[in-house]
Formats: sequence, structure tokens, C-alpha cells
Amino acid sequence: MDSNLFAKSVELMVVGMGMTFSFLILLVFMLNVLKGLVSVLNKIAPEKKAETKPIIPAVQDDTKLKIAIALAAIKAAK
Repeated sequence: MDSNLFAKSVELMVVGMGMTFSFLILLVFMLNVLKGLVSVLNKIAPEKKAETKPIIPAVQDDTKLKIAIALAAIKAAK
């Protein structure tokens, strides 16, 4: 009776591990298929790149920039 129970438990373990392994293989296969599909879709309709705005706007007149640097130097000296 014990050997029959042991054989059933080993069989259940092998079936469970086999199902898990099969699912993981299927998951890897589907991820590779989706990766290929996304690369094809990116070639057909590429993603629009967002416009990057500069953090500090370009200064036409250096006077404001010089004043800002002077004020920062005065504040740092205190």
C-alpha cells in the first residue's frame, strides 16, 4: 500500500512539474513572438518622439545672465 501511494505521489509530482515546464516554454515562445510583432509594428508606425524643451531658455542678451550670476555669487558669499 505504501509503495502504491509513493508511486502515485511521484507520478503527480512529475505531471505537475511537466505542466509547469510546458507553460514556461510556451511563455518564452509567446514572448519571442510578441517581440517580433512589436518590432514589425515599430517599423510600420514608429513612435513619435516628444519635443524636448530646454530647461533654461536661450538668452539673447547676456545682461540678464550676468545679473543672475552676480546675484548668485553675492548670495553665496554671505
